[in-house]
Amino acid sequence: MTFEEARTKLIERQDFVKKDGLARVYACLAALGNPQRLKTVHVTGTNGKGSVCALFEAAARAAGLKTGLFISPHLVSFTERIQLGGRPVSEEKFASLFDEVFKAGPDLGFFELLTCMAFLCFDREKTDLAVVEVGIGGRWDTTNVLPKPELAVITSVDYDHKTYLGGTLPEIAAQKAGIIKEGGICLAPILPAEAMTEISKEAAGKNAQCHFFAPAFEIISRDWENNRMVLRHKKTGESYPFGILGEPQAINATLVWEGLEIMRGLGWPITRAHAAAGFAAARWPGRFQAVRGGAAFGKTIFIVDGAHNEEAARAFSRTWRASPFAGRPAVFVVGILRDKEWRRILEILAPLAGKFIFTRPDSQRAADPCALADELSAIRPDAEVEVQQDIRAALLAASGAGTAAVLGSFYIAGAALEIFGEAGGTAAAVQETLC
Repeated sequence: MTFEEARTKLIERQDFVKKDGLARVYACLAALGNPQRLKTVHVTGTNGKGSVCALFEAAARAAGLKTGLFISPHLVSFTERIQLGGRPVSEEKFASLFDEVFKAGPDLGFFELLTCMAFLCFDREKTDLAVVEVGIGGRWDTTNVLPKPELAVITSVDYDHKTYLGGTLPEIAAQKAGIIKEGGICLAPILPAEAMTEISKEAAGKNAQCHFFAPAFEIISRDWENNRMVLRHKKTGESYPFGILGEPQAINATLVWEGLEIMRGLGWPITRAHAAAGFAAARWPGRFQAVRGGAAFGKTIFIVDGAHNEEAARAFSRTWRASPFAGRPAVFVVGILRDKEWRRILEILAPLAGKFIFTRPDSQRAADPCALADELSAIRPDAEVEVQQDIRAALLAASGAGTAAVLGSFYIAGAALEIFGEAGGTAAAVQETLC
């Protein structure tokens, strides 16, 4: 089977609806020899999952461990979802994995197939540690077939996927806490009290440790155009170069730092020096990433961010307001999926720019850009509003500004990076090569 054939079959199953929990996934994995019996860190949360996964993987790799990384969504290529040693698997390996898993589980859906492919890959490659990102929620997510991760990490609890997870913070927290295993270890940031109550209840019911952490780091400097920061540990005063921009990264760094401390106590050979090396080396495209688009887009700096829900939009707003870009004329290129709380997202973004260009993400779930434009005009009557049905045309229309932000969904972020030549995080950014 070729990569394009595998990709086509996967896309055909994107709207597949699970009917029987995880039973078919377990059956497929059993046919494959139960490759899910791995040493893992399992990460869930409304936002921040990808950054935390990238940081755990980079630190483990700095320690000389053989690493696997399973993430979603991808930005440009499906191969980004399954990584070995910090690099996406080849298209040939991806196709081979799909062929084998599809034969063992022909009735599986899109994410179920990808999850089984990742576990089979990591098992075959004998990874020392696989870092696994939850798709949606946790309790009924396909990745929750993992028997007992070294750590269950909950990065945040906020509103998203209400149809699946519930409309209240306790309901959402209960779904995410479902990744905690009997006798396991869970860690999370300080969350709203009702969310921490649900997580603590789940941990107590499973005789698991539960740790909540306030930010141990503060941001002391930022290199905005080269996507770097420096963090300082509040207790020790030591400074650490950090390869991902954004205000939420202080708590993401804390979760990884404290998680690695716990793992070290379990015998894992990942020192603080390895953690620091991971902080410096980690890159995560599409998270407040500054990119120059090339000759066709002039000298415009594009800030590409996958902010796709309320919490992510608030985080983007905080980072934008802290940046030098906030003091310059800016254009926002926005595309949102219709099943998101797009009115609330627009309310958060509306004060940040004078001009908005709305476009359509490459998804059947895309919100009508004309409806988005009308809503933004109602919120911010003085803003200049434009609609471009094509993402490239939207980016070109924004290129007259000194700074443009591209956000609203990972579909938009990925499309922009592909147009700019950012091939899945492996091509040059402003001055930096991404891992």
